[in-house]
Amino acid sequence: MNDDINNTNNTIAAQNTANQQERFDIKTHEVMLYDSFEGADFSRSEVRRMKWGIGFVSDVLLMLKESVHLDNHRGNDTMVKAYKGAIDGFHRHVEKRRFICAGVRLHTIGDFYAHSNFIDIYSLYAREHGLSMEKDVLPGFSKLMDDDRFLSFAKSQGELRTGTYGLISDLIEKIFKTKPKPGSHTLMNLDSNKSINGGKPFAPGADFTKHEAGVYVATQECKLLLQRIL
Repeated sequence: MNDDINNTNNTIAAQNTANQQERFDIKTHEVMLYDSFEGADFSRSEVRRMKWGIGFVSDVLLMLKESVHLDNHRGNDTMVKAYKGAIDGFHRHVEKRRFICAGVRLHTIGDFYAHSNFIDIYSLYAREHGLSMEKDVLPGFSKLMDDDRFLSFAKSQGELRTGTYGLISDLIEKIFKTKPKPGSHTLMNLDSNKSINGGKPFAPGADFTKHEAGVYVATQECKLLLQRIL
C-alpha cells in the first residue's frame, strides 16, 4: 500500500505543485489525504475509495450540500456539533467499510479549517495567552472543542462560524464583481493563498499564510483519524 500511496501522491504533487498552495480544491484535499497516511492501516482499495469521497464526490456530486462543506454555520455549539459529527461519521463509515462516505467526512474536516474563522480566532487566542505561533505546533479543533477557555475566547470574538454562501449570490458577485458582504464566504475563506483572507499572514511577522496554516492543521487532523487514534 505504501508504494501505491507514494506513487499517487508524487503524481498529484508533480501535476499540482503550485495549485496545491493556491486552492483548497479537489487536488488539495486528495494530497492532504495522501500526506496523512503515515502509520495508517488501510488497503489500496480503501485508500482509493476514500480519495474518491474526499475529492470528486464531495466537491462535485455534493457541491451544494452544506453539511459537507460547513457553509452557513453559526455559533460554537453548532460548529462543535458539526465537527464531532464528521469525526463520528468517519469512524462509523469505516467500521461499516463505506470508505467513500468516510472520505466525504474527511472533506468536511478539511473544509472546517478552510471555511471557518477557527484559524483567525486561534491566532488571536495564541497571542493573548502567549502560546507558540509556529505552524508545526498549531492544534486542531479536536483538541480545543471541549476546552472551555478557548470556547469562551471564541465567544468573545463573535463565536466560531463559517461564511455565508449561496450559489446564485456567489455567481452574481463574481459576474458583476460586486463588493463581498461582511461575513461572506468570499471574505472569510482560506481556500487559497490568493483569497482575501487566506493570503494574509497567520499572525504579524509569521512566514506562513492563514491558508497554509489551515492546510497544515487539516492534514494533522486527518492523520489522527486515519491512524484510528482520535
